[in-house]
Amino acid sequence: MLDYKLLDALDMVLRCGSFEAAAKRLHLTPSAISQRIRQLEERHGEVLLRRDTPLSATPTGEKLLAHVRQVRALEGELSEQLRAEPASRSWLTLRVGVNADTLALGLLPALALALGEAQLLLDCVVDDEAYTLDLLRSGEVSGCISTQAGPVAGCGVIPLGSMEYIGVATPGFSHDYFSAGLSSATLAAAPAAVFGHKESLHRRLLRERWGLLEGQYPCHVIPESNALFAAAQAGLAYAVVPRQQAAAGLAAGQLQAWPELAANVPLYWHHWARQTRPARALGAALQAFAQQHLQPGAAQ
Repeated sequence: MLDYKLLDALDMVLRCGSFEAAAKRLHLTPSAISQRIRQLEERHGEVLLRRDTPLSATPTGEKLLAHVRQVRALEGELSEQLRAEPASRSWLTLRVGVNADTLALGLLPALALALGEAQLLLDCVVDDEAYTLDLLRSGEVSGCISTQAGPVAGCGVIPLGSMEYIGVATPGFSHDYFSAGLSSATLAAAPAAVFGHKESLHRRLLRERWGLLEGQYPCHVIPESNALFAAAQAGLAYAVVPRQQAAAGLAAGQLQAWPELAANVPLYWHHWARQTRPARALGAALQAFAQQHLQPGAAQ
């Protein structure tokens, strides 16, 4: 039998990043938290928590966490159903992995009605869409928007469509750096605005289409989609952004498009196979958002 008190300690340590912070959240001492983790590992006969910086779960630890988080979600829905009066319903929290570009295109306003009706709170973990599926595998989130089509064991997947990206720069920037067009030489001299420190779409396009590797071109590293787009709007750099985000600037002549940097990125909604009613409502709202903001189909 699983001891959920011990699993709660493991979960909180990983959420908070330290034994001390987890102890405060659970109103325990750090030594008590450490003892619970040790007891859990002794019962399972293996290490469940890597004591590195940052702390991380082992594969077995990830499986246990995924299970306990699904159980919590189901218990929360059951508690809601058992309450007789609608007014007594409490808000439920759903932790999800989302990519920054869907947030920039208005994901949260599009979900507002569904979230309110389901009394659902989102705990958003933001990462590049190529990496969000790792969050689901580890049990850190109960659903995620990802570029990967294959389902994770114990999970379902729904195609959302494709997000269209385009390279953009101001006319002045284009004149200064791209008057001879895009080539490995001009791109190696032009400052780019790229998303985060992981492999991103922009970096991949430069490598695959022009053979440019990290360090062979100047770039501003910006971990937020709206700020990245603002850098391109200000003439600070060129960027690869969702076409929808750049549409107004392109129509007004404030931005110039570079189709050589265009790409369609397929997106999928991955979710636990056993979904609660609020989780199903979130999935339906995500599909409605996709119909409005993404291209049909999910082929690149």
